Amino acid sequence: MAKKKKAAKKKATKKAAGKKAKKAVKTKAASKKTAKKKVTKKAVAKKTGKAKKNAKKAEAKKAPKVKAKPKKAARKKAVKKSAPKKPAKKKKVAPKAAKRKAAPKKKATPKKKAVKNVVKKKKVAKKKTAAKKAVKSRKVSKPKPAPKNKTVKKVSKKVAAPAKKAARKRAAKHISPVGETKTSVKVSRDVLPVLEMESFEPKPMIEAGVEDSFVGSTRYAWLGSGQCGGRLVKAFYDLGYKKVIAANTTHHDLDLLDIPKNQKFLMDIGELGAGKDMSRGAEAVSQTRQELLHEARQKFGTEVEHIMVCFGAGGGTGGGSAREIVGVAKDYARSIGKADPARSVGVLMTLPTVGESSSPQVAQNAYQVATEMGQLAMEGQISPLIIIDNEKISRMYPGLTVKDFWPSINSTVATLFDIFNRLSSLSSPYTSLDPVDYQSIIRAGGCAIMGLTKVNEYQDRFALSSAVRKNLAKTLLCDGYDLATAKVAGCAVVGGKSMMATTPALQDNINYAFDVLADITGNATIHRGIYEDQRNSLRVYTVIGGLDFPAERIEQLITPA
Repeated sequence: MAKKKKAAKKKATKKAAGKKAKKAVKTKAASKKTAKKKVTKKAVAKKTGKAKKNAKKAEAKKAPKVKAKPKKAARKKAVKKSAPKKPAKKKKVAPKAAKRKAAPKKKATPKKKAVKNVVKKKKVAKKKTAAKKAVKSRKVSKPKPAPKNKTVKKVSKKVAAPAKKAARKRAAKHISPVGETKTSVKVSRDVLPVLEMESFEPKPMIEAGVEDSFVGSTRYAWLGSGQCGGRLVKAFYDLGYKKVIAANTTHHDLDLLDIPKNQKFLMDIGELGAGKDMSRGAEAVSQTRQELLHEARQKFGTEVEHIMVCFGAGGGTGGGSAREIVGVAKDYARSIGKADPARSVGVLMTLPTVGESSSPQVAQNAYQVATEMGQLAMEGQISPLIIIDNEKISRMYPGLTVKDFWPSINSTVATLFDIFNRLSSLSSPYTSLDPVDYQSIIRAGGCAIMGLTKVNEYQDRFALSSAVRKNLAKTLLCDGYDLATAKVAGCAVVGGKSMMATTPALQDNINYAFDVLADITGNATIHRGIYEDQRNSLRVYTVIGGLDFPAERIEQLITPA
């Protein structure tokens, strides 16, 4: 039994081994068959690829030739890499001559090939700066029509720059680069912003200075130097011309002046006065020039029309500082905006009496200073030069006490000067000497003189004209002038109210007197004024400008009698 079992077992084992062998043979045969099929497929694919290439070449020969750039194979690879994954939705129809039967695959059509060949320089586009791209992207315009044999290049979204994307979004939303809406007006980039400075107008700075209390058409400032100059500005101060400064090298003279302390200027050069030495007076102004100019600006302010410099020609401080003080006055005139400082600065100069001129030093000083000022006046560097002859005025007031002598002379000069300024500001029912007329005399250059004549026999025509002719020269404040050299003159006749209303032919007599004055002054321009007051007398006030310098009278200062 056991033997039978073993034999059956062996038989079964052999049978299983035979089945395995058969199975292995079958598997081997199947694998060989599969390998043969693969080889056959590759061969078929190779043949098919060659056929496709041949078909492409044939179609390309018949299709219209497109100029290709060098390195054709490299460009094909670049086109394949950069081409979009999804084909373009719209396709351009090729010319009829290029139409042929489609190749086995749509991707290899001549149209696709043309698109790949027409792709423009991508590397150059990448090198362009972002700024240029942004500017170009803002300009939304219609694309130019493509040539017949070329198609328009389409750039993929991945390749497009961020600036171009933003530009497309703005164009789609109708929004301008600066954020304007569809309805807003597009602003040109050439328009400059409006600045507040464009409408700015500088306002003139007004400084009042010391407040005046006079009545007149012209606002004066008075700058006095030395003892005589200080006394003169004090006389004008008393008449209401409060814009005054008295300068001196010694405080003794300044202490005696009854004007505010802050309007006294001490030119301290370490010595008590100049002692008739004009070099010390000149040095004093040179050392304190800036401080004096500052004082003038502070005390006078900016509302000044004319500056008058006052001094005595024979003194050391006044005479020595005269030219320097005139320079300070001109600097002040420029600082307040005067276009012609020379025509805005005048000089009021006194000549010494006979007794004072007996001193050779005083006489020489007066001659030197007067000659220098006369030259400035004739050159138009000052206007006007008014010379006050103290010797002549002293003869008008004989018998005065020592105390009243100088105050009387200075008051006469200041009051006569003030009368013309006052008259030019007043209205008249007859004829007015207006402010423009008065200014034309003051700014005429050269020398100017002032005088008055009282007429008693005003009813007689010839008596009035004779009085004007004879008495005018006698009452002027200085002798030696040639009245025929005058350029302009002003004459104001002032009479009582009742006289003007009741005296017959008085107008004719006054007109004749004006004509006589015109003859005396060499047919100069005569500005006329007729006024009335409460006094029962007739006075003729005369101011003459543009006169030549009285050289003969100045020569008498150094010529022995």
